[in-house]
Parts: sequence; C-alpha cells; structure tokens
Amino acid sequence: MSTVKKSKKNLKFTSIAWLLAAILTVAVILINVAVSFLDLKLDMTPNELYTLNDTTVEYMENLDKEVDIYLLMELNEIENSSDADEMMAFTTMMEEYAGFDKINFYDIDSDKNPEIINELNPEGYLNISRGDIIVKCGDNIRKVPASEMYVYQTSSDEEGNSTVESAYFQGENLVTGAIKSVVEDITPSVYFLTGHGEKAVDEYYTAFKKNLKNVNYKVNELNLSTEDAVPSDAAIIIAAAPQTDITADEKEKLNAFLDNGGNLSLLMSPNQSSENYENLLDIMHDYCLGIDYNKITETDSTRHISGDESTIMVELYDLNEESSSGSGDLEALVDDTLNLDTENLTDLTSELISTMSSYVPYMPASRSIFNYAGDNYSSLNICPLLQTYDTAESHEFGGNEALEYVMTPPFYVSAYSEDPTRNNSKLVIMGNAEFIDDEHLQSGYTIVPLNLYLTTISWMADSNIDMQIPSRERTYDYMTLESKEDTNFIIVILVAAPILVAATGVLIWLKRRNS
Repeated sequence: MSTVKKSKKNLKFTSIAWLLAAILTVAVILINVAVSFLDLKLDMTPNELYTLNDTTVEYMENLDKEVDIYLLMELNEIENSSDADEMMAFTTMMEEYAGFDKINFYDIDSDKNPEIINELNPEGYLNISRGDIIVKCGDNIRKVPASEMYVYQTSSDEEGNSTVESAYFQGENLVTGAIKSVVEDITPSVYFLTGHGEKAVDEYYTAFKKNLKNVNYKVNELNLSTEDAVPSDAAIIIAAAPQTDITADEKEKLNAFLDNGGNLSLLMSPNQSSENYENLLDIMHDYCLGIDYNKITETDSTRHISGDESTIMVELYDLNEESSSGSGDLEALVDDTLNLDTENLTDLTSELISTMSSYVPYMPASRSIFNYAGDNYSSLNICPLLQTYDTAESHEFGGNEALEYVMTPPFYVSAYSEDPTRNNSKLVIMGNAEFIDDEHLQSGYTIVPLNLYLTTISWMADSNIDMQIPSRERTYDYMTLESKEDTNFIIVILVAAPILVAATGVLIWLKRRNS
C-alpha cells in the first residue's frame, strides 16, 4: 500500500474521529443548556430526599385556591451559607412548592420587611422568628417553625455531651399540612378538661374563649372519663385548676395523645386539698417538670397588689440575658443550674419583653414549678417562661407531702418542655389558672401573662395536620477504609487506573498516527 493511500486512510479516520468528537461536544453543551434552561434536577438519593412526595404533588396539582407561602429568610442567603449542604433538602422543597400554579412564594428578610410581618401577625400571637414559614389562604394563617424542619436523634457520652446520630427531614409533612389547613379552613380545637373540679369555660373564661376564637381556634370541653380517646381534632388539652387528680385510665388516654404529637397545658392553681396529683405528676415527670404543693407570696410591698401579697409582680424569662439563668426550685433538684441549650429552644418571651415593656406583669396566687434531670433530660427542650423576684417566698399549701429540699427565690411560675422523641409534643405549665379568668382580665393586671399564654397556644397548635408524609433521613455517600492498604488500593482504582487507560489511549493514537 502506497504512502498516499495510507495518508488518505488516516485522514479519513482522523476526520471521522474529529467529527464524532465535535458531535459529542455539541451534544453535551446542548444537554447542559437544556437542563439549565428547564431547571431539571435528578434526585439520586435512595430515599428521594430532594423530591416532593406523591401526596404533596397530587394535593398541589388539585389546588383550586391561591396560597401564599412566606419564607422569612432569603433563599440565596441559605444557599450561600456555610450549612447550605445540610439545608439542601429544605431549599429544594421550597423551590418545588414555588413551581406550582396556585402557590405564590415569597422569600423575604424579616428584619428588612417589618410591614409584611405586621400584616401577617398583627396581634403578635404567632411569635414569628427568622426562618419560619407562614402559609396564608384568605384570612387563614398558619406558621411552620423553622426549628421543626428536622428531627434529630442524639446520644450522650459519659460526660453528658450530646452527639447527633441521625437527622430526619420532616418539613414537607408540616408545610403540606399547613397548606391543607388554610385551604380547607381546618380550625384546630382547644379542649378544656372537665371532671376534676375545673372551672367551667362558659362561666369563668368567657373573655379568654373569645380571644381563642378571634385567633381561629375552636373551644370545647372534654370529659375523658366518658370518651374512648382524645378527639382527633384536638390540638391542645387545657386543664384549668383541677381540684383532684386524673384517673389512671385518663392518664393512658392523654399519653396516647401526647405520643402522637399532642399538646397539654396545665394551669395548676394552688389549692388546700390534701390529695396529691399522682397521675398528672407522672405525665409532668415524663417531660422532666413538676409542681410544688405551695403558694408563692411577695415580701416586698411594692411588688404585690395592695392588700394582696399573693398577687405578685413577676418577670418574663429572658433567654438573651445570662443573668436570667435563675436558680430557685430548678437548681434544687438538678445537679447543676438549669442547662438551657438555647439553639433548640423556642423563644416565647423576647418579643413580649420588647412590645409590652410599658406593662407590669402580675400573677395571682401561684405555685412554683421545678425541673429535674430525668433519664430523658438531655433529649428535651425545657425553658422557664415566668419567674418571681428574689424577694418572693414560698409557703407549703395543700398536698400531703412535706417538701424535701430547701427552696430559694427566684421561683419559676411558668415553664414549658418539648419532647422531639414524641413528635414534638409540648407541655406548658402555669402555676395559676385565674390569670385568664374574666375577673382578672377585666382588671388588666394580668395582660402580660395573658399574651404570653396566647403565644404558647399558638406555638403548641402550630403542629398542623399530619399528611402521613414520612420523614426522610439525611444521608451521605461515604466509604470506610479500614487500613492503609485499603486506602492505597482505592487510590489505584480511582486515580491511577483512569490515568493508565488515558495514557494507553494516547500511545495507541500516536502509533497509528505515525504508521
């Protein structure tokens, strides 16, 4: 074969090779442009962490009403943050919601848009925080707290240090549930417990009932002794000044409700009954909280109502001040002072401290509240809400057990505990129930505790509707290398082998080129 024929043959193959390379390059460019233009994404995670569930997609596609979703933080700020990878499931979810026809999505900086915040939360009861999601349809509004997007499972070492073992994203279930509740006008119900000497709602709490209805809650009474279970529409159960304990059967029904993410509010006014609240205390102790059989009075005459030393001046607990760490009852039963991991706590008081600074908060005759380090203490989010001044003092009152420890002021007269292991079930305890009755609301002394309590109601009821969308574990692809030999082998496979193949290709090409 002549040199001319070889050259023509090589030229032919070279031309074909270059043509194929050009076609491949153009195809790759066109595919990338198409993917970018169409904003196509491929979710390769085994649990489809970055893909909306079929339940959500079907519900969104059949929406017949406009829904506004406000993210109180700009998406690009999240996507450019140091924890962008961890938040990818959240940001991807919000972008997918925004793509549906009936969804109007707004990501706003809550600090730069106070007028929008005031419009969404004119009464201040929603206790809006940066990063929260507000879902609105007509006059119906629901808040989905940013703090509830993930559920974490932790473990503790011998020194008490917690380590996150796994994280589960549950944001989709919460947001889709909130959308359903505002679209279908599903109003959460607040039930007042009866059958234990509690005060009747329609006789003593008419003004408070009106307040609840004004912020879109239904109000009913509930006698658990005549019901098989807590009603399915119940968002919160309130026990207002029970004079006697609940039964073991009622405790079982309440625990089933709490295990499913239910919320319980106990307004435990002091009373002279010699009976102990054994079953109610069992429930409280599951949240590492408890009550004393006592009554708090104020020794400083400038800090109580004239002629009534048990209607005392109190303070909203301020999470932003280290000096508010308090001791009181909580320090007496815990080895150290109250350990507040503020990162996981919901701040229910700061906004009230700011907006109601001109009001002096008073609480009628209250008992004190304590916490203690139970077995599940490290997994709970526990925070005081109201505390006395250090001039207050405690007097034994009711019950049949003498206090086994020395109590020192300031005392806590309100606190909450949240249990992430029970579907974020929440317990709020107030040391008094009369602060929301018609008599005290008319006097105006308890306006601050009233607003605080309405804030706790909003916080507890924000659990919304369970759409049965499963939480998905945040997983990462990783490889465990047991030895140096394993590491070297992987380096050979992943690095050296591709280089060797490429080099072989180059040598073959050079040989054919010169042949």
